[in-house]
Amino acid sequence: MQIKRIIILAWLIFASSCTFAQNLIPVDTLMKKVRSAAEKYNEWVQTYDAEVYMRTYVETVKKNFLYKFTRFVPRFVLHNPESDEAIIETISRLHYTYPYNYTHYIQYVTGSLTKKKDIEMLPLNILNINIYAETTYDESFLLPLRDAASKYYTYRIKQTYYDQSEDKTYYTVDFTPIYTCSKLLKGIVVIEEGTWRAIRFTAEWIELMNDFQFEITMGNGPLTAYLPVNFTIYKTTSYLGNVVTNRCLAQIDYTDIVLNDHTLKEKNLDITSLYGTNESPPTVHNDSVFWEKIRPIPLQAKETETIENYKKQQNGDSLFNHQKAQQIAKLMTEDSQYRYKSTQIRYSGPLNPSSLGYTSLDGLTYRQKLFMKVDLKDDKDLYFDAFAGYVFKRKEFIADLSARWNYNPARIGNLSFSVGSGNRTYSSRFVKQVQDSLLDKGLKISDISVDYYKDYYLRLFNEMELTNGLMLGGGIEYHIRKGNGNTTAVKTSNAENNGVDEMFGKQYDFSPFIRLSWTPQQYYRFNGPQKIPVRSDYPTFKIEFARSIKNILGSSSEYNRLEIDISQNIPLGLMKSFQYHVGGGIFTDQKTEYFADFVYFAKNNFPQNWDVGLGGTFNLLNRELYNASDSYFQAHLMFETPFLILKNVPPISHGILTERLYLGQLYTPQIISYTELGYGIGNRLFNAAVFGSFHKYNFHEVGIRMLLTF
Repeated sequence: MQIKRIIILAWLIFASSCTFAQNLIPVDTLMKKVRSAAEKYNEWVQTYDAEVYMRTYVETVKKNFLYKFTRFVPRFVLHNPESDEAIIETISRLHYTYPYNYTHYIQYVTGSLTKKKDIEMLPLNILNINIYAETTYDESFLLPLRDAASKYYTYRIKQTYYDQSEDKTYYTVDFTPIYTCSKLLKGIVVIEEGTWRAIRFTAEWIELMNDFQFEITMGNGPLTAYLPVNFTIYKTTSYLGNVVTNRCLAQIDYTDIVLNDHTLKEKNLDITSLYGTNESPPTVHNDSVFWEKIRPIPLQAKETETIENYKKQQNGDSLFNHQKAQQIAKLMTEDSQYRYKSTQIRYSGPLNPSSLGYTSLDGLTYRQKLFMKVDLKDDKDLYFDAFAGYVFKRKEFIADLSARWNYNPARIGNLSFSVGSGNRTYSSRFVKQVQDSLLDKGLKISDISVDYYKDYYLRLFNEMELTNGLMLGGGIEYHIRKGNGNTTAVKTSNAENNGVDEMFGKQYDFSPFIRLSWTPQQYYRFNGPQKIPVRSDYPTFKIEFARSIKNILGSSSEYNRLEIDISQNIPLGLMKSFQYHVGGGIFTDQKTEYFADFVYFAKNNFPQNWDVGLGGTFNLLNRELYNASDSYFQAHLMFETPFLILKNVPPISHGILTERLYLGQLYTPQIISYTELGYGIGNRLFNAAVFGSFHKYNFHEVGIRMLLTF
């Protein structure tokens, strides 16, 4: 009898193991099915509307004397300077349009952190994750469930289990990045057999001083089965001995879901429907009865205590002084924005870290910007822009003040007037001096000085769109170039003046110009009546012609200037992109002394182009060489990817979001060939790059450029 029981027990164990073995499939086969399903589920929904509840609990776990300075770093960490604990709750509407367009309208907010700067730091971007896509909508991460991502991840079946009540088998799969990179995730996904959909997705990653974790739970309904319904998000920020944690809970309730019918739709360049419209700011709603009724996730005891402590603190005597100090600190260190009736003002802040830049060629640079917009009648606007910058190494001040009347928003019609000071320069009288130095000593021209003139300009410019993507503009530039008074270096060794002092008087230049810009197949959107260009799959072509006319307002120059410029940003998929910028220019019919100041080939002291990626310009070229020729041809290339060199260096790769390769090439009749090669890195705090330059076939020098971007 005992032997019989043992045999029966052994048979049951064997049968059970056989059932388990039948449900266990190789991980490669499993992931092949998941990837095939993910490609379909990614396009499942065309559009949806939903109501989103989000609650974030903030706790300062550890702090020292440096903690009080955290508030001075813009958009760094969500925290409460007045307390070690804080809470913020929001109710918002979410609108989605396939494939990557998410718009959040925050309607109500309550808690101890309700200011705009606090709301902007909520992890709403995590709610926008479509786990079946190749990347997140903003390319923050490369997601693991698609074919394109398979070469960046390894997969392992951690657990297989069978749910008898549902008669379904589920697979828990680990995914691990093969590189240490803040663009790649590590975590688990639970897959349902048959549908091969994900029912739960958990991931973590490290970025700079931040550790992130999030868990997404998918819905169970016939329409929500492929959409997220619940989120849990953790963020721990550790910096200079301080530790701040954020825990966020969110729930999405869908009110309208439209499936993708996959019909072939006519190409429409107007993509306004993919973007949200401007709405009023959220209402601070502190009625506890309202929130108890609408709150889908009950408060925890610690959260209730935090709210009660905040209410007591609100009645404190010193609160006003603390808030006043915070407002002053924000004004000094952050981009500030104000609105009064029809006027909007933005200011960069005198102590804003992003105002600083550094290059080995120019040293430290500092800039300030002020912007003002006035809404006029009939949907027209008036803009004022003020810019001031200082280059410490050269002790040079550069400024610009512009006024722009947006008189036809629907056709991007603008009339602008600008005054300012530009780069110091020299005229064609001294070009021979630079050219002789290039022939004798190459690019080393430190023994001569050619910054003889300070440039002050006035510019009147009008432009309008003729048809989509085709812009026509015309204007007048008037330059007053004033000698700097230091004429000793160019006088002869005897006591004679030889007319040098007369050469360094004021020079006037009156130049009408016309500009044509064309971007084929340009996508655009409207924000109210204002048309806004968005992108194109084709390059942007620009051509500009100027004619300097003598004897108008004292003008002593007579010449023609022609320039052509072509640029494009080409996405290569999976967070990679290739950008190029090529062009050339020439001065012709030079009948008098002139200044070879080109528009698209000029010294840029405060680079802001190519998304502040430090590309699209020469970084090591001496400024004297921009004016040393009456013609040029230039080409700039930049390749950007998060997976280049540092992917194999774990301690560094956690803090780097992207890597860049640069190539710049210049030809002029005198320089012949000038080349810059560069390598750069970037994250949310800064962009930095190292460049090497070559004259013809000879190495010239190495330099760096750095720009803060908070």
